[in-house]
Order: sequence, then structure tokens, then C-alpha cells
Amino acid sequence: MSVGRIALWAGGSVAALLIVAISAFFLIFPRVAAAPDLKIEATPELVAKGDYLFNHRMACTGCHTPELEPHRFSRVFDKARIGAGRHMGGTAEGFPADIYAPNLTPTALGQWTDGEIYRAIVSGVDNKGRALFAVMPYPSYHILAPEDAKALVAYIRTLPPQPVTLPRTKLPMPLPLIMRLVAANPTPETKPAATDEVALGKYLATTGSCFECHTKRNDKGQPVGIPFAGGNEFRLPGGGLARSANITPDKETGIGGWSRAQFIARFRAMTPEAAEKIVPEHGDTDTEMPWSAYASMTDEDLGAIYAYLASLPATHAQVVTFEAPK
Repeated sequence: MSVGRIALWAGGSVAALLIVAISAFFLIFPRVAAAPDLKIEATPELVAKGDYLFNHRMACTGCHTPELEPHRFSRVFDKARIGAGRHMGGTAEGFPADIYAPNLTPTALGQWTDGEIYRAIVSGVDNKGRALFAVMPYPSYHILAPEDAKALVAYIRTLPPQPVTLPRTKLPMPLPLIMRLVAANPTPETKPAATDEVALGKYLATTGSCFECHTKRNDKGQPVGIPFAGGNEFRLPGGGLARSANITPDKETGIGGWSRAQFIARFRAMTPEAAEKIVPEHGDTDTEMPWSAYASMTDEDLGAIYAYLASLPATHAQVVTFEAPK
């Protein structure tokens, strides 16, 4: 056999193997089970719990609701359009593409089953089994207690339709492949009792995305910093750069000098009513922290998060939390 024929045969074999490997990858991943067969009874109690989770404790409204115009400090969201979705930003804001948080009202989810919505929250795939971009922190929702996930579904089902059609997020390669590996079956945990404050606080800090924002990430969105030591960067709508704060118990650069009461009071000070009065001028200090959502969390939940953060190793990390536009 000539060298040319051998090379041709070898090249064809490699190409065939590559095609088989790629096909197998798309068949296997995302490795997520079928949507559960659920029909969630939307009792007033379950809907109220879902309202609290969506609009406050998990701050889902922070991404899935348009903000008021003009831009308010910390993004105050338009309560008349809850769940309508929004354009979160593009490359100018540090994203790899134009990112859209989808409409979650019946306009968009009317044909989804309860099980498909549940699976999207805890596994990170849509009703077609396509992996979602993990700017939605579903890797943290893998542990969500089933009663919390069901409450979110019950509440989402009550949202008034919002006639908004947003484009699907289109990620550049290789991110679509990476997201197929990130989506996964849930590993649900039982929500700890209030008597175990540190355990409860860890559960709340995880499912409330404290780790997601307060841990430095690289340009691929992967956490590379010390957990909760801050430094994660956010480009702001009015210009400038915000960084998440160090919330470890370091006394000089973190929250080690804060009391439990001071921690809770910091959240209480930023109610939607208070935030709506702040309209940053160009270059004014701003933040991506959704204060107006978290401000209405219960003292029990905020106190548990404080107890958990206080139990972490103190990390000395000075963070400049805002840089004005140049």
C-alpha cells in the first residue's frame, strides 16, 4: 500500500472516529433525567413561599425582571413586569455574548409542564433538554430542597402573562459544549432546621447565590478565588466597574467587625422604597448586589447567613468595590 493511501486511510479513520465521538457526546450530555411527572397544587401557602423565594431569598427577580427606568442604584426592578425577562448585557458588560434572562410568565412557559419547570431550576436544562447558560446559578440549585423548588414552580405559575419575546441566548463555542457538562441531575438536600443556624445559613448562602457573586471568577466564569472573599467583577449600566465585597469574617477587610444586628440592618436599609430614591449620576458609586430583593428577607434567614459566614476562615483581601468610568 502506498504512503498516500495509508495517509488517506488514516485521515479518514481519524475523521470517522471524531464524528463518532462528537455524536456520542451530544447523545450523552447533558446527562439529565427526564422531567419528573409533577402536578403541583398551588396552595396559597406554597405560592406565598414561592413569592418569598423568587422575589427575596433567591432574588430570581434580579435577573428575570426588567429594571425601572432610569437606572436605580443596585437595579430596582419593575414590580409591574415581574418575570418578563430582560437583556442582562453583552460583551461590553463582560459577558461572552448577548445574554437574555428568559420570560418566565405564561407567555413563554404556558406549554411547559410543572416537571419541566422544576427540572430547569434544579438541573439546568429547558423543556427540550438543552443546557442553560450557567449565569443562572443552577449548579447551586442542584441541592435545592424539593419543597423549595416546588414553591418556585407554584409561584411562577401565578405570574400574569407578559407579552415579551426575547431572543435565545447564543453562546460562542466552546461554551455550549461546556454547558452540556455543567447541567446535571439534582442532589437535593433537606433544608436544615432553624435551630442549626450554621447549617441553615450554608444552605441559604448557597441557594441564594452568595458564593456565586462573592467569589472571584475568571473570564470563563469559573470560580478561581477564595470562597466569599469577593473580587468578582461586574460592569455597570451607567459605566464603571463594581466588585463583590469580601464577606469572610476578616476584621479589617471583611465583615468580622460586624455584629449580627448590624448585618441585618445593612439589608433592611436598602428596601425597594429606599433604593428607588437613588438615581446614580454618571460615575456615582453603584453595585450589582440586588439589595432591594434581599432587604425583605426574614431576620431568621439573614441571621443564619450571618452565622454561617462568621464560621468561615477569615481571609484578608482588600477589595475596591467600585471604580468610576474612565
